[in-house]
Amino acid sequence: MNLKKLIPPQFKSKKEFKILLQATVTSQISAWSDFILSLILFEFTPLGPLYSKAIGATTGGVINCFLNYKWTFQGNTVSKRMVAIKYAMVWIGSLMLNSYGTDFIHYLFVNWNWLKEIGFKDAGCFMAAQLLVAFFVSVFWNILLQRYFVFQDLNIKGFFFRNLQNK
Repeated sequence: MNLKKLIPPQFKSKKEFKILLQATVTSQISAWSDFILSLILFEFTPLGPLYSKAIGATTGGVINCFLNYKWTFQGNTVSKRMVAIKYAMVWIGSLMLNSYGTDFIHYLFVNWNWLKEIGFKDAGCFMAAQLLVAFFVSVFWNILLQRYFVFQDLNIKGFFFRNLQNK
């Protein structure tokens, strides 16, 4: 069996594969920062899952942007201002998907009798919800948009201010 046929075409070059690995590492570092802070806030403060997750996601987002700018995508050709604007746009979507997704899945898990029967407590349901939602948001939202939008030298001014340019 030829293993090279199993590798998606966009990752066949060493450079693209290296970027994918670096994005995965930075995603893990920021995700664990997010998870640990979220769990501490959830367990030891009166904050519920929504606000605990939102604060954790904010911290993880800042860490992720910094690491990706400096190490993964090396956005030297893109102005820091444009990276910040585009990252904020993607991050707001990520924050909402993670926060509301975690809140919703936590609600489902906490009310799932089977999980209670096998010993899941509220914090366990919260962590399981975070992990599940974070995986899907990371793979299908963050990495793709960061790779092809945030750290690319794209002219978004024309997109947002098209009507002003025509006058």
